[in-house]
Amino acid sequence: MPQTAVSMASALKEAWTSNRMQKQFEDKNAPLGRIEAIKGVMIGKQAQTPVWGGRSGAYTSVGAGGGDLNPALQQPVAQALWTLVYSWFQIALDASALAQASGQSLQSVVGAKDLEIEGAIENTKHQMTRQLVTNGDGIVAAAGSAGPATVIPLTAAAAEGTAYGYSALVRGWLFPNMPVDVGTTGDSDALASGAVIAAVDYSNPAAPTVTMPAAITTVAGTHFFYIPNPNSATAPNPELNGLRQIIGSGALGGLNPATAGQEFWRGAFRDTTTTTFSLDLPLNLQRYVLQNSNQPGSSVWTSYRQQANFYALLQNQVQFSGDQNLAAGNVSGPKWNGMTVDAFADVLDTDWYQLTLPDLVRVTGGISKPTWASDIEGGGQSISWKQGSTQFVDGLVYPLQVGVQRRNTQAGALALK
Repeated sequence: MPQTAVSMASALKEAWTSNRMQKQFEDKNAPLGRIEAIKGVMIGKQAQTPVWGGRSGAYTSVGAGGGDLNPALQQPVAQALWTLVYSWFQIALDASALAQASGQSLQSVVGAKDLEIEGAIENTKHQMTRQLVTNGDGIVAAAGSAGPATVIPLTAAAAEGTAYGYSALVRGWLFPNMPVDVGTTGDSDALASGAVIAAVDYSNPAAPTVTMPAAITTVAGTHFFYIPNPNSATAPNPELNGLRQIIGSGALGGLNPATAGQEFWRGAFRDTTTTTFSLDLPLNLQRYVLQNSNQPGSSVWTSYRQQANFYALLQNQVQFSGDQNLAAGNVSGPKWNGMTVDAFADVLDTDWYQLTLPDLVRVTGGISKPTWASDIEGGGQSISWKQGSTQFVDGLVYPLQVGVQRRNTQAGALALK
């Protein structure tokens, strides 16, 4: 019987087929990168955005006979207040990982320390990006009705709009071994607290599920998945203000459009009813932004699904004089009113935004980028020894908030198919 690679396996020296570890996920976090490019506003006790709310009513028009003028009235002004959100991420390394998986030999493709540090930064930015493109309410995904059961359904792809579930799994917002709370908007761990997800399944867009370690009973529209936090019993995670929130008409930055005199503080238009993309949709969103600012905005942000819908709509209208040199598929080519239609992996499939990015505010503190706790401590080491153990630990912190100087130059549609 001849000697083969299979029979020689026990005697072969192990070697990797590649010296590059291949990520199995999208890691650009591009929407957050766009916000990070905006000049930051340093926060003291709190950041304040001055707001010119409208016009004074002191104007008078009189004829040749003259008369009394309307009384002087001050220009309406207000201030929006922004508080920082601190995003934390812990890492831990055992001494054996540092000694044996150093990246300097065949035993490791990448150094354990480099892997954990690079991963912590990406993972933190990924969660912050999720916050930016959603509601700012701490909800990671919406549960469906089930139970008591360990396999919990999420909102199906076809039913997504203001609620989402399938998309959260596709975008890696929920994944196996991730601790989660499950509860209501008033008590985010009412059903589960720090429960570790056993499995997820999004192979069928009509039936996405999350497998929990213990059975719970969920009700659609009432129960949601959250990231555990110290205030879970009374409130969801404090998170970045999201685009879906900014284009809405709810309270934001301490101002509320429902309060007399603050009616101006709302998004230009938040469309939650249009389900089919047509050119009428961006025309309508643009019209609302133009009405408030006489400018069409500065950027269009959307999902890959709606970018493709936009491209397909225009491609169907192309008239060819011949059948030579035809080309298709460049979905990033079409522009809207001179603006590139930017599609991002993290923007929900249902969403299309007409934004004025210069009106957004990046609020920072003394720390303006992801920073290691050991660097703040001043120990001079990127990781520190945990006394009484063989571990080395560190924590990444990134204080950031997204505010807005003007909401009525931002618009969006959130229910597209």
